[in-house]
Amino acid sequence: MAKLEIQIQTRKMLKPSTPTPNHLRSLKLSLFDQTVPPLYVPILFHYLPSSEGIIERCDKLQKSLAETLTMFYPLAGRYRKDDLPIHCNDEGVEYVETKVNADLAEFLHQGTKNIELLNDLLLWCVPPDAHLPSSPLLGVQVNIFNCGGLVIAIQISHVLTDAFTLATFVNEWAHISQTGTTNANYIENFSHLPSLFPTIVPPGPQFSPASDIGGSYKIVTRRFVFDALTIAKLKSNSSATLRKPTRVVVVLSVLWKVLVGISSAKHGHSRDSSLCVTIGLRGKSNIPSSEHALGNFVMFGIADLEANQPREELNNFINLVGNTIWDTSVGIGKASVDDISSMYVNTYTKVVDKLRKGDEMDIYLCTSWCRFPWYEADFGWGTPFWVSSVSHGVEAICLIDTKDGDGIEAWVSLTENDMAEFERDPDILTFCPTDIQ
Repeated sequence: MAKLEIQIQTRKMLKPSTPTPNHLRSLKLSLFDQTVPPLYVPILFHYLPSSEGIIERCDKLQKSLAETLTMFYPLAGRYRKDDLPIHCNDEGVEYVETKVNADLAEFLHQGTKNIELLNDLLLWCVPPDAHLPSSPLLGVQVNIFNCGGLVIAIQISHVLTDAFTLATFVNEWAHISQTGTTNANYIENFSHLPSLFPTIVPPGPQFSPASDIGGSYKIVTRRFVFDALTIAKLKSNSSATLRKPTRVVVVLSVLWKVLVGISSAKHGHSRDSSLCVTIGLRGKSNIPSSEHALGNFVMFGIADLEANQPREELNNFINLVGNTIWDTSVGIGKASVDDISSMYVNTYTKVVDKLRKGDEMDIYLCTSWCRFPWYEADFGWGTPFWVSSVSHGVEAICLIDTKDGDGIEAWVSLTENDMAEFERDPDILTFCPTDIQ
């Protein structure tokens, strides 16, 4: 399957089923929203064939999405970078239905190995020029396969969305589709963080993902599966100095160790290296009512490995990553609103400074989508068979749970040359056998 044959069946700008009230027509951004890169965040939900007809399913998806947008009203608005608020003007979200000339089972067999195929499933749901004043903040592409299988592809603006917000939106949409009723009122949840963490001027140094992360090299993405048994062995073999490492810590540590080895071989010497991991603040801070606040609410934890530090043993990396995440989380729990703002700005500034030193050191950006309820998104025809990312144009690492909830899929994006070395590294071949990719 060299390339998917896809035909657009329906394309429209879908508006909220109920107009947004005048007093909600402008939404301020928070400090966390202000500094995120101008990207769309993609995710795909793959569903096996169902006894319910395609026409009925697509009709249900459209109607329930329009109803969901009445509560997630900023997503139907527009963003103008020269003017910080989101204009909640109900212009709508891009909604596309396509017919894919393939069977889902065949596609899934190919798509897990040829990640670039997945990008075709969201090719039509956002404009090529992201974040123009006319660009929608959300795009949905419903892909219908010959067998009746269905893939819901979503691209959503990072300007007001982190993984928690995206998961909340998707599961509310699924709940409305399945039951015709809503779980809760989310309207106030959008304004909570901007009221606590207003934007600042100037926000400090900014970075462009295309120039500061990806550079001019071709980036390729591959998926590496750490199954539950492998992760359990990695955890049990660890001699972490302070506490037992989590699944995310051991997987990130393996990936970082491999990347450090590739860098040393490429440059002929060891270099300073940093692993920058996004850490969610919900549930860690003691700020009232922040657990369910919508918008971006994460900060980086930075693990630093100096050029002269030991790097042969996996435990060295596990200790660095685990202690960084733990210490950052403990600091968040003790911090006031002002303290968290300062921590965020300082950490963000450090990350940007490191990115600008890319010729002198190595920096790896990582995010974990583990433990979010992606596999609970039941629109009325069962939970997804697979939830996936896509191929990315910037160097980064994204972790997401396997369907059983115990394994982890690592979606790694690197330059072509680095990826070739990465795929044949002994640790990767040992911990991620190709027969389960």
